[in-house]
Amino acid sequence: MIVNKHEQYGETMLVIGGCKNSDIRKYIESKDVPKILVSYDSFPKVVECIDDKSEWRIVVDEFQYLLADSSFKSETELHFMECLKQFNYVTYLSATPILDKYISQIDFFKDIPYYYMTWQEVEKVKVIRQRTSRPIDAAVEIVNSYRQGIYPYIEMEGVKMYSKECVIFLNSVTNILDIIKKTGLSPDDVNIIVGNSAENDAQISKLGDGFIRGRIPLKEEKNKMFTFCTSTAFAGCDFYSDCATSFVISDGKRVNTTIDISTDLVQIAGRQRLKENPFRKHLVFIYNKSSIEKSKEEFEYELQKKVNLTNAEIESNNLINDAALREKRIKDVCRIQKMLKYDESFIMYDKQNDKFTFNYMALLSERYSYDL
Repeated sequence: MIVNKHEQYGETMLVIGGCKNSDIRKYIESKDVPKILVSYDSFPKVVECIDDKSEWRIVVDEFQYLLADSSFKSETELHFMECLKQFNYVTYLSATPILDKYISQIDFFKDIPYYYMTWQEVEKVKVIRQRTSRPIDAAVEIVNSYRQGIYPYIEMEGVKMYSKECVIFLNSVTNILDIIKKTGLSPDDVNIIVGNSAENDAQISKLGDGFIRGRIPLKEEKNKMFTFCTSTAFAGCDFYSDCATSFVISDGKRVNTTIDISTDLVQIAGRQRLKENPFRKHLVFIYNKSSIEKSKEEFEYELQKKVNLTNAEIESNNLINDAALREKRIKDVCRIQKMLKYDESFIMYDKQNDKFTFNYMALLSERYSYDL
């Protein structure tokens, strides 16, 4: 999102991984009113570069992700929130805010004034739900239909309007690459928008010459027929197409994320910005059976088992006296949670206090995703 915004507002500074402290300080010193776009992960780096914090205003956009992302990077979120305490003026902003009952359970948000904006004119997006046992195969069919010239259309005042571009949102880079391979798309056909990482770049390069990680086209730039996006483009990004249809492919049986893509439907529904695009009011949601189909009783029973296991694990680990064994257990917990995203337990290692503890944010995140 911040890369996309920075490209549209060139006077800002973009701070993400790889940005040097010296460059941040140089930018701050050169501007009367510096404006920095920074990810949650890189925010501590910016804090180090600001000597007098009294006059700075911080806007935490899409702040619901403080909770939603706690299933897989809660240590980052907790560190970010600690850094925010150094500033006098902080605004938490979202058009899809955390449900009120969860805000009240997070100590960090206690005693913060809450403002609710009521919109007079609301555009509703129609979600077209399609359940299938094989969501990825359905995505392949969508691509093949577009390539054969079989486009979705709607009638406006007796005239058929065709959608000749599509944006497909998935929760897996691997799935994106599989679809491209199965449909034989060329680099000229497809824009691949995924997280900025060496691992993703290496995976994409295996598709062949010309395939690279893409970027979101600006308003005046041409769109390709097919755009594939992972969660890096779910929130806040601006897509400017006059005919693109959005498809959300949810493979809920994959264990690559605790929170299924379906929880981001509200965000994805708002990505197409051009009013002249008649398809912006439609969202095709293709899914299979997922955790959202558990009954409340089933969910609570499984969650309580996980809580009990976590408490037993914390008590056992904190009683370890052997230094070598304790060091190994610390490494094991950090490694397992990085791989499993708190899927089996809510235990975490608190480095600052040198003890194993309960990750309450990860617990709330799991409840939040179920309710959402």
